[in-house]
Amino acid sequence: MANLTQTFCKRVSPPPAGNRIHYDGGLRGFGLRVTSKGAKSFVLNYWIHGRERRYTIGQMGVWTAETARSEAQRLRALVDRGEDPFVIEQAQKQQAIEDEGRQRTMRDLADYYLANHAEVHKRPRSVVEDKAMLGTIILPQLGQMRVSSVTNRDVSELHATLKGTPYRANRVLALLHKMFSFAAVGDDNEWGVTRNPAAGISRFHEEKRERWLSEEEFERLVAAMQEYPDRSAAEADVSEKQREFLRKEARRAMNAIRLTVVTGCRKGEALTAKWTDFDFVRGVWTKPSHHTKQKRVEHVPLNEQALALLESLPRDGEYLFPGRRKDAHLTDLKGPWAKVSESAKLSGVRIHDLRHSFASHLVSSGVSLPIVGKLLGHTQPQTTARYAHLADNPLREAANRFPVVL
Repeated sequence: MANLTQTFCKRVSPPPAGNRIHYDGGLRGFGLRVTSKGAKSFVLNYWIHGRERRYTIGQMGVWTAETARSEAQRLRALVDRGEDPFVIEQAQKQQAIEDEGRQRTMRDLADYYLANHAEVHKRPRSVVEDKAMLGTIILPQLGQMRVSSVTNRDVSELHATLKGTPYRANRVLALLHKMFSFAAVGDDNEWGVTRNPAAGISRFHEEKRERWLSEEEFERLVAAMQEYPDRSAAEADVSEKQREFLRKEARRAMNAIRLTVVTGCRKGEALTAKWTDFDFVRGVWTKPSHHTKQKRVEHVPLNEQALALLESLPRDGEYLFPGRRKDAHLTDLKGPWAKVSESAKLSGVRIHDLRHSFASHLVSSGVSLPIVGKLLGHTQPQTTARYAHLADNPLREAANRFPVVL
């Protein structure tokens, strides 16, 4: 068998199928692999530690027959010393990846996390919250640091600066923990993360809100919501046509709030609700998985007040509460809620507290915690357990029916 020459390598024809290796007559294991599509590359076959390897030197064109033979001789010398060229190459690639990873900054990791995890797997609102925490808290402090150089102390000190807002502090810590966990996935360690620097940091205690509306506060809220559309339109310095538009928009906002009051739904569930989600014959609201916090479909029975409210709403498109753009829904109730709650003299009440109020009044009326949890879409009993102390009220009323004997 003759040695491989550049002329032979250029002229050799492809096999009819698969690939064929033409071996060199002088250097053991050195050959030219030719595929049926005409692709040509130089290879070296060798045995080491009881197994056969085939190492690809490179494509013909990049390598000539002579330069490839010289490389094969170098590789064969490694094999003779008990070193595996394939293992060496993999180690070099891994080292290059890790060296590159050590230069990547937290800003790079934030972009990668948002594009490959948050925007793929999380709800749009959660993505917005992640971006807000990154843009206002995390990146101004850590953005220029290399990911591989961030320490547990760096994260702990950032967490400590947010002590005055414990809920926010803990959400930032959770986001950092998720980002570093995401960076550590895989065997190539491309971000240079050997341990999660956000792990082991104690979270601040979070006081659970215990605010819900009394019946008297509900009466004030209902009155304020009835007055709000006309009052808000009258206060605007616009034409009568624009004033009517603002009045309709205000009515939609108030009706969205009313739906949260009588169903205990989340604000986002109300705003994104479509007419096709409701079965008026069965009286059931089917909430799509992508609109629920637990990411699962929920079938919620509607009470008479909710059904009456829905029947009274005008149907101006696919959404219950259309937005200003075609095929869009109302996106927020922050402004209208601030004004109507001020008018109703409700201090420190968020829209989400209407959900707490719905649950609290049901439990106080004797409805069991499992049923309330089902109506709220809770998947864990402990989530509904925060209302357990209110279940004492109907029990106490029952106990008071005992005849007076003392």
